[in-house]
Amino acid sequence: MARNIARPRTKKPVMVMLHGSGSSGAILGIQTHLLAKELSRTFDLVFIDAPCPSEPGPGILPLFADMPAYYRWLAPEDKPTSLRFAELFDVAYYIEMQLASQNIEPSQVVAFLGFSQGALVALAMLAFQLIGQSAWENLRFCVSLGAGTAGDTARMEGIRGMVGTLSAVLGRDDGKFPGYSVHASGLRDDCYDDGKQIVGMCVGERTKTLDYAGGHALPRQKRDVIKLTQVIRNVDDASKAPEKVRETFRAPLQDTRSPLNGDWQVED
Repeated sequence: MARNIARPRTKKPVMVMLHGSGSSGAILGIQTHLLAKELSRTFDLVFIDAPCPSEPGPGILPLFADMPAYYRWLAPEDKPTSLRFAELFDVAYYIEMQLASQNIEPSQVVAFLGFSQGALVALAMLAFQLIGQSAWENLRFCVSLGAGTAGDTARMEGIRGMVGTLSAVLGRDDGKFPGYSVHASGLRDDCYDDGKQIVGMCVGERTKTLDYAGGHALPRQKRDVIKLTQVIRNVDDASKAPEKVRETFRAPLQDTRSPLNGDWQVED
């Protein structure tokens, strides 16, 4: 079942649910009601609030005016890639602490699902696991819903640069994100083209996509929810027994707050 109580007990593998900018875990719980009902058959869904207070995001008012605590994961201003990496490491630590406060061990987390800005964070959390810089050793895949930059070309290039850096760190020469991922967008979403660009940055055989009715919102129609649930289950199954390739590499990133230096052994 979906929950965000103080000390839950979990038996199913955990999927962490990340809301969009200017929203909250409670709001995402309402927005994903139908999807959560399907996913909770397989996963224990955990909704958490982002660390930064925020103004309400697109589509939040007036529907959620009586839920006035709104948050965001990332600062609104543009940042150099190195500083954005540092910010994402801080977010990863914050999420780890929030889960610990709910009595959830890192080893229980197998997936992240994010909407909008939360989708970008979900992809980043999987990226950190791929390079061996994550507490979530069993994290296998992520679900990205409505990801994008609302047409901000500079920010999209920043994402492309970060993906390229991480790909190089993993010793890849294709510049692609190699994690197992699901990408879904509303057909009328202002971020639709952005989402397709992000899909193009991912390794094709480990990536599944889906379009659904609507704009920059979570899927609401039952048929779309059922299709998305099936795609997620397919990627979940595929990620359980991936080909393991041991690689040695030297990290190009320099962040004194993290061990992103020296020789690493990772599993791609």
